[in-house]
Amino acid sequence: MMRKKNTKPEGIGGIINQVIEKLDTKTHGRREEIVAAWHKAIEPEAESHAKPVAIKKNILTVEVDSSTWLYVLSLKKRNLLGAMKKTLGGAGIEDIRFRMGE
Repeated sequence: MMRKKNTKPEGIGGIINQVIEKLDTKTHGRREEIVAAWHKAIEPEAESHAKPVAIKKNILTVEVDSSTWLYVLSLKKRNLLGAMKKTLGGAGIEDIRFRMGE
């Protein structure tokens, strides 16, 4: 947004409000709730191999530490997603994407 000539600069509060309005409001502020739902949905033996790292446009991105866990969790994706939706009340996450990480 460009300002007009001979006008005062916009205050930081106004700029911050504009940025907040543009954020994805469906998951904004629910990160902790979504991560808790992930930990509740995933099996204990897999939990140390997979870490939620991002939530964007209702898609949870999870990093896994090996190709084996990438494959195993990909097979279980439908069940994991269903369990998370049940915990979250059906809103919040529409998909889970797995990628190799550390």
